[in-house]
Amino acid sequence: MNYYRCENPDCGFLAEEEPDVCPHCGGTFFQPVDEEELTGPDWVQLGNRAVDEGRHTDALACYQQAAALDDVLGVTNLGWCLEAGIGVEADPRQAVVLYAQAAARDYMPALTNLGYCYAHGIGVAQDDAKAVECFRKGAEQGFPRAQFLLGEAYTRGLGVPRDDSQAAKWYQSAAWLGYPAAQTELGRCLEFGTGVPQSVQQAAKWYQAAAEQGNAPGQCCLGFLYESGQGVEQSWEEAVRWYRAAADQGLPRAQCNLAWCYEYGRGVPEDLAAAAEWYRKAADQGDPRGLFSVARCYDYGKGVAQDSAEAVKWYQRAADAGSAPALCDLGVCYERGEGVAQDLEKAVSLYRQAAEKGNAAGQCNLGYLYECGRGVEQSWEEAVRWYRAAADQGLPRAQCNLGWCYEYGKGVEQNFKRAVHWYRQAADQEDPRGMFCMGVCCKYGRGVEENWEEAVKWYRRAVDAGSVAALCNLGVCYERGEGVEQDLAQAASLYRRAAEQEDAAAQCNLGYLYESGEGVEQSWEEAVRWYQAAADQGYARAQCNLGVCWEFGRGVAKDPAKAAALYRQAAEGGDRVAACNLGYLYETGVGVSQSWPDAVKWYRQSVEESYARAQYNLAWCYEHGKGVARDLKRARELYLAAARQDYDGAQEAADRLEKSGGRGGLIRGFLDGLRGQ
Repeated sequence: MNYYRCENPDCGFLAEEEPDVCPHCGGTFFQPVDEEELTGPDWVQLGNRAVDEGRHTDALACYQQAAALDDVLGVTNLGWCLEAGIGVEADPRQAVVLYAQAAARDYMPALTNLGYCYAHGIGVAQDDAKAVECFRKGAEQGFPRAQFLLGEAYTRGLGVPRDDSQAAKWYQSAAWLGYPAAQTELGRCLEFGTGVPQSVQQAAKWYQAAAEQGNAPGQCCLGFLYESGQGVEQSWEEAVRWYRAAADQGLPRAQCNLAWCYEYGRGVPEDLAAAAEWYRKAADQGDPRGLFSVARCYDYGKGVAQDSAEAVKWYQRAADAGSAPALCDLGVCYERGEGVAQDLEKAVSLYRQAAEKGNAAGQCNLGYLYECGRGVEQSWEEAVRWYRAAADQGLPRAQCNLGWCYEYGKGVEQNFKRAVHWYRQAADQEDPRGMFCMGVCCKYGRGVEENWEEAVKWYRRAVDAGSVAALCNLGVCYERGEGVEQDLAQAASLYRRAAEQEDAAAQCNLGYLYESGEGVEQSWEEAVRWYQAAADQGYARAQCNLGVCWEFGRGVAKDPAKAAALYRQAAEGGDRVAACNLGYLYETGVGVSQSWPDAVKWYRQSVEESYARAQYNLAWCYEHGKGVARDLKRARELYLAAARQDYDGAQEAADRLEKSGGRGGLIRGFLDGLRGQ
């Protein structure tokens, strides 16, 4: 078989068929060459071209010819074919033999390949020390791949003590020789100050050098610097450019980063379908982040049809691949029964696995289940433990939860200053709840000096960040003139904005403004409408106010029985006014069957919350022995308690008992009782 060599002595391109133009130098003259005249380097050249063209069997045959001519590169490349199964069934042991033969002739690429086999146990027992011996010899001879691999050994502490400065030294040597993988690793050292003084600007230069040589990790790292504006001028377009270059080479991290850009419209138009496609490419390589991101696409219907069951499958695959966020989100699915049957114990197990891997969201979720006693025995101490773990990592939700525990002394000793510390940590991250809680603390002087103006500032910041609760509280400030000039119309506007976002407190407050005609035109019908909206959410104060409307026929047809039902709901929710109102209905037999014992029961509940009217009414019951044994001493105590709150008629009733020597007065007491309605 004849071959053709370019006559240009500086070229030497060899072809199996005579071309019109040399693809290397552009020459047009070729010299025929017999197969017997081919040298070892000629066969290597032909083998390399066959590899590039995917003709693996031809490549193997060419390298065999080169090896038969005792060409050291031919021997090495034949070893590579046997190691990787190129054109032949893989035979790593024979590959090691060939590498050793070439290495014995001080051929550094072969020696480096032999070291790599020792490092990874390919065709030989794993031996990090022997691997380092090979790498060091090659590195000292100036072979860049050996220098790079020696740097890797120092980075990981394999066969040598871990030493970041030594790693950086060898990366730098290889980088200066143009080895792209070393340029990328040197860039990482410079970016993070590992083994060398930190210099993000220098890191960017080395990433650029690697990227321009087509090194996918270098391209991805350079993309991230453009994304974050570190060492280079921030540019989403440049970030996307380099992410795409690396993604096209199949690098999962770059595929995920590019997908994220498509998902959020950074540097490219938002395209959820394209995002899902790139996440899927990473997932198909078993990449944990890619698997997790595909799961989220199905979970939230981003770029694909929403499918909770499909999301669970992908979360499980991602969890199996080691993704802590996937463990957490899979726990959410089990907690809520989304895509799987609800299983709180399974949720706890998954949150715990994520938490123990350091996942802040998993830690916070586990803390919440301990707080609620769902799927696990209730424990404030455990709740605080996991909230703290997540808060220390900077998770705003956990910081707020931990702050709340300090504020109310749950699982820790009550400490308002510590509460403020954690709320502020969240607020400093622009967390809406954190800013809202700072407003509450400033308003009531919890852990900080009471300052209504400062409270208003925090509420406004929280509102700007999307806090519905802050809208309501800011409305309260305008309604009462606390920290701002009183403005009832503005209060109504703020309440309405929050009410339309289903905030129950705001709905109730707006209802009250309609009831009283403050800031809006008076309307019992609108009052009832908003009380009903809040009551439907179980908001006790609104249930009580709505009960009043039904009791007296304001905005609705009068219905004392309906009023009694609403008072009961509110009272069972802890509303002291409702408890007193229900007690009075039992006392008078309106809307319910008359019952003094039940009247006393509900008055007592209200008294426990220091409600003055209930104190007065219960005192009357004690004075006259209604539903309770007559006890004038206790009656006077309760009258005095109500009097201390300036309840009308309470002081006179207490004085009357004192003047009568504890005998009481039936008619006078009855009339006072009516006045105490």
